[in-house]
Amino acid sequence: MDDPTLVVVDDEIEMAGFVAEVAEVVGFQVSVVTSVQQLRKTLETARPDVIVIDIFMPDTDGFELIGELAEQGCASGIILISGYGNTLLNGAGKIAAARGLNLLSVISKPFRLSELESALQYAISAG
Repeated sequence: MDDPTLVVVDDEIEMAGFVAEVAEVVGFQVSVVTSVQQLRKTLETARPDVIVIDIFMPDTDGFELIGELAEQGCASGIILISGYGNTLLNGAGKIAAARGLNLLSVISKPFRLSELESALQYAISAG
């Protein structure tokens, strides 16, 4: 059986790289994209098992992206990450779930390695 696939969407290269490294250790095949445009291009040809989304990026925000993914009927598991506080992050999570997305976890930056590992392991077991 192939390893599950994961796409990290984060404009902060260091954070995206960190998430990717942890995901690979947990057992994912990982792609990193640094913009929503790159994610759109990736989703034209691939259906990742999980997408890790940073809520705030320069070219769009996670709320727009949540709406877009919902309209496309995206079946990927979604993990939302943000450094802008739990209220905003939890609100985004509620919107994602209400729009029919497969919300797996919300993680507030800065986060512990164990939090990320747990979310990713859950994503594998839920898949």
